[in-house]
Amino acid sequence: MRISTHLFYKNLLSSIHREHLGAARVQEQIASGRRINRLSEDPAALSQVLSLRTATSEIRDYVLSIDLQRSRLNRAEEALAQATQVMQDARVMAVQGATGTYSPSDLKNLAFEVDRMITALVGFANASRGGVKPEGLFERTVVDGQEMVVYTPPEVWLEQVTGEGWGRVLTLNKLVETIDPGQVFQVEAMKDEGGNPVLRATMFDALFDLRDRLMAGEQSGVAGLIGVLEGHIDTLLQGRGDLGSRGYQLEKLQAQIQIQNEQLTEVLSKIGDTDVAEAVIRINRHELVLQATLSTAARLMHVSLLNYLR
Repeated sequence: MRISTHLFYKNLLSSIHREHLGAARVQEQIASGRRINRLSEDPAALSQVLSLRTATSEIRDYVLSIDLQRSRLNRAEEALAQATQVMQDARVMAVQGATGTYSPSDLKNLAFEVDRMITALVGFANASRGGVKPEGLFERTVVDGQEMVVYTPPEVWLEQVTGEGWGRVLTLNKLVETIDPGQVFQVEAMKDEGGNPVLRATMFDALFDLRDRLMAGEQSGVAGLIGVLEGHIDTLLQGRGDLGSRGYQLEKLQAQIQIQNEQLTEVLSKIGDTDVAEAVIRINRHELVLQATLSTAARLMHVSLLNYLR
């Protein structure tokens, strides 16, 4: 069987083109860092790569959500820490006012200081849920001629568990919510003279009572409030402990998610990233095959200057 010159040239050009194209694709893989740059190269592997990229992207969103939630917990904990400091300062003033060494003028000065502390505590209570801005949950007002702090419940958090995987975990109410301000600041329901319901933050009543007794110089009554203030301090410390527990849960959850992210990233790298060492070997192989093809073609075609001189 005789191979025509046309077929020989056609196969030669096809081989040269194939080696040039193979080397160009390997160089593209090295430059991009991706083993698969188009669907036709490996459809099955590309499907896995896209699925893994989606999963890692979701995990990054979850990690970001945890970071934001931990930041929120830290702000809430700081607000309760400042509220605790206010109550501790109030207890110190109660101890000072009950010693019997202060003059009526000194007791009135302490009363003015307690009054300012009440306003400060209202601000810390409004920041106790850890929002970027304090909420108007607590308000210092007068109801039926009596000064008190009333409470407006916040919007209800999402209670239904939705989503899948880590998304399902992150929507759990115990991790999304920070604290219940109504419970921490001891809110109780009451009615005013008109029968209208009012939510009263009873923790502040001890400070109002302390202020009024200091103003009136009732040192015995001031001494009786020391234990009440200590009870409120314990309540605030318990709230801070609850926030710390939630922060610990989020920290452990974030560590688990990051481990899974590292595993997925490793699998993604094995499937989709370019093995540089292997790619260099492939380029050298394409160059050797190309050189061998050109050398073989030159021998078979007898193309030289002597052919034309004959």
